[in-house]
Parts: sequence; structure tokens; C-alpha cells
Amino acid sequence: MACKFYEKKDIDIDNHPNYKLNDKMDQFDVSFVDDLPQQSSGSLDCGLYMVTYIECLTFGEGVPYVDFDPDLLGTRYASILWDYGSRKEEVKAQSDDEAPMRHSRKIGTTEDTKVHEI
Repeated sequence: MACKFYEKKDIDIDNHPNYKLNDKMDQFDVSFVDDLPQQSSGSLDCGLYMVTYIECLTFGEGVPYVDFDPDLLGTRYASILWDYGSRKEEVKAQSDDEAPMRHSRKIGTTEDTKVHEI
């Protein structure tokens, strides 16, 4: 049964360079990974886990089970958003005319890191 994924997303796969060599009926590749960090039952941190998994997959890194600290990651993402908002404010950027900024791939603090109490 076809789900018409491409049509629902308004992707012209017959002409789009990333899709035109693929058959519409080709199935998506799905990878199953064992031993991923899991949120505890009743936790409302699913977005934090999802964003962290996506970030690790985007940069081709594995998801670190040992270093996966939800509190630290929540603080990290809050700091990234704070920094992003501060930079936008400094240059008076508007959302409809700016390019997304890339954040640092390293997790940690340095002497130059400003820490904000959240």
C-alpha cells in the first residue's frame, strides 16, 4: 500500500535532483540501534532525547550512552538558544531574512563561556 509520502510533502520527485533517480515505490531505509539512552517512565523530556538523537545522527556520531545527562543537555540547549537570541538581538536580525547559525559541535565550557542562570 502506497502512503504517497512524496506527494503529501509537495516534493516533485520526477524532477528534483535528490529524488529523480529513485523509484517512488522504493522503501525507506530504517536502522535499529540497540542500547540507546531512554527517558524514564513519566518523564516529559522526549523532545530533549529526540533533538539529541537528531544532532548525533546529523553529525555522523553515535549517541553517547555514558555521557547522556538530560539535565546537562537541557542546560546546553537552553544556552544555545540564549546565545542565538542574544546574537540576533545584537544585529537586530529578523527571522524572515536570516540564515540559521551553526552551533559548536563540542559540548563543554571554556574560560570565555558566559553562563546564565536559568
